[in-house]
Amino acid sequence: MKNISKIDTMNLVYYNGTWVGERDIISLYNGSFLYGINCFEGIRGYWNVRTKRLNLFDLTEHIDRLFNSSNALEFEASITKKELIEEIFRIISENDISECVYLRVTFFIDGESSWSETKNISRVISIRSMKSNIDNKAAMSLAVSSYARISNNIMPPRIKAGANYLNSRYALLEGLKRGFEGAIFLTKDGYISESTGSCIFFIKGNTLITPNVDSDILVGITRNRIISLAQKNHIEVSERKIAIDELPRFEAAFLAGTMIELRQISKIENNNFQLENRLYLQILSFLKNYLYEL
Repeated sequence: MKNISKIDTMNLVYYNGTWVGERDIISLYNGSFLYGINCFEGIRGYWNVRTKRLNLFDLTEHIDRLFNSSNALEFEASITKKELIEEIFRIISENDISECVYLRVTFFIDGESSWSETKNISRVISIRSMKSNIDNKAAMSLAVSSYARISNNIMPPRIKAGANYLNSRYALLEGLKRGFEGAIFLTKDGYISESTGSCIFFIKGNTLITPNVDSDILVGITRNRIISLAQKNHIEVSERKIAIDELPRFEAAFLAGTMIELRQISKIENNNFQLENRLYLQILSFLKNYLYEL
């Protein structure tokens, strides 16, 4: 492993406590590379120009979910939650970061270990520049995928693991081939689950409606924050199973997630939705204030 004395702060890589080159980490025979056996969290950092502070969006919640994924994969992590959070803040403090960034923490099987390995688990923390796109007014068109969402007795969707994203890749490519910009999944029972890499919300009157945790979703950190902010501001939230034939009854819809932040949906198949919906704009305002004023 080669140490690097000076690292471009636009693209930092931190491996088991040591700065390294971004292409100097894993073997080609690594089990995580060959079989996708890893878990990770992507965390946005929002730079507040007024306060000169970098706010890491719901860091504790992200780290909690990372360790839940790690435990589900039976990884024996070499670091505690507290130590990992301290390591992240140390990285931030040691580098002159004054812009919005994307931080990714990955736990993976290291070396040329078997894919049944549980103990030889390493971690990589990478940070790169990533501007917020939360004010993007472009709306997305989504297909309903013919691929069902993975379920608990197949590949538990609650785990944020690299291998699980093959499910999303199939659905996304299918949607793109059909002329849409993305896709949503249905559960094996025919209920709406989520999109390819983000949670979904619908609006009906003054109520936010989103698939519940039994709808084979990855329980999103952004999703949970939106629910919390909505309830704090006396907006009714309904978490429940949503049938596909309910789509025409909804006035508006949007996606939520770390990468996509918030994005309006223009249509799902032939069902069109309002843009710039009043309740959506309220949620957008609440979330922006939270992201930049922590």
